[in-house]
Amino acid sequence: MNTHDLIATLATEASTTSPASGMRRYTRAIATGLVVSLALVLVLWGINPSLNILAHTQAFWVKLLWLVLTCTFAAPVVLHLSRPGVAAGRGVWGIAASLTGMAVLATWQISQVDAATGVQLMLGESWQVCSASIVALSLPLLAALLWMLRGMAPTRPALAGASAGLMAGGLAGLVYSLHCPETAYAFLAVWYVVGMALMASIGAALGARLLRW
Repeated sequence: MNTHDLIATLATEASTTSPASGMRRYTRAIATGLVVSLALVLVLWGINPSLNILAHTQAFWVKLLWLVLTCTFAAPVVLHLSRPGVAAGRGVWGIAASLTGMAVLATWQISQVDAATGVQLMLGESWQVCSASIVALSLPLLAALLWMLRGMAPTRPALAGASAGLMAGGLAGLVYSLHCPETAYAFLAVWYVVGMALMASIGAALGARLLRW
């Protein structure tokens, strides 16, 4: 049996598998990863004592909305790529639109201030640790999503791993928001995106190795 026939066979078998079963596995993976990430941020990072103040600002809710939208668009991409012969879907365009939207907001924000203030907005108070923190909090989420993918039949392991990494990075960004004091769009467009991009790269590398069949 050649590769094309094998993929066709896997696709046929996948079509007979209950979609609800795959969704349950996916939901379980996300829930497990989130619980571990939340525990880590509570124990190792701690809740931002100013969170209640931040929650009364528009920028904080824009930040959360942006991360939720990114995860919402990434979620079906991961699920699609878990099945043989299924395209990534329109969620890819949603992810691109979400990231572009934050870049536009960041550019607008910087254009309203002088160069020194723009640099300060981009660096914030925690640029040294932000991306690394998101990566660290993403690892249990990525592990759970890779476990889910290994139980499915992805035929593009690197791409499936990259989508899982991006999804993990977006969810970890939401978890990290419980600690992070930053809400400047310029900061988010750089350091949060760097964290998610790193996780997509790590996911691609691990996916190519662990999801190969």
